[in-house]
Amino acid sequence: MIFLANRANLDTRTLLTRLHNKLQTQVTDETSPIEQVWYHTSQGNKVGVRATITPEKFLGTSYPAEEAELQVSFDFPADAAYEYYSIRWVESARDLMLGWHQDETHMDLGECHFQIDYQGETVQRESAAFLDVHPLNVFDRRIDDLVDILDVIDWDDDIPSVSKENVQ
Repeated sequence: MIFLANRANLDTRTLLTRLHNKLQTQVTDETSPIEQVWYHTSQGNKVGVRATITPEKFLGTSYPAEEAELQVSFDFPADAAYEYYSIRWVESARDLMLGWHQDETHMDLGECHFQIDYQGETVQRESAAFLDVHPLNVFDRRIDDLVDILDVIDWDDDIPSVSKENVQ
């Protein structure tokens, strides 16, 4: 029996392995939006999981970019009251990055924030819902949120933004 709610015994390496395996099992399915999955490493250590995504398959509708990268990282700082994570959608062709960060930065926005970077600049940063659930559940919820966010991006004056009401 596996108790997923037991975060006390979870470490970054184990979680990233589980995420990698979860995504990797979808690569062989022709209908899957996931083309490739790999670990992002630093000094030989796993620090994240990345996946190449076909946006049209991921969203089930047409999309202006042919390819995107999903970037996921989690950390369990001993001195923090909660897990840190970053879940980002990156489109290299449009120099667009958007996603959620639950960490020690921008505490004026709370424990978690949503951010859009475009052409090398942060163009939006909003407070987002703090998710105090198992990291695998956080991943699943943010992937659902990502589908919703990608559907409501506005491009006013060629700058991407999302209304505060749509940031979860």
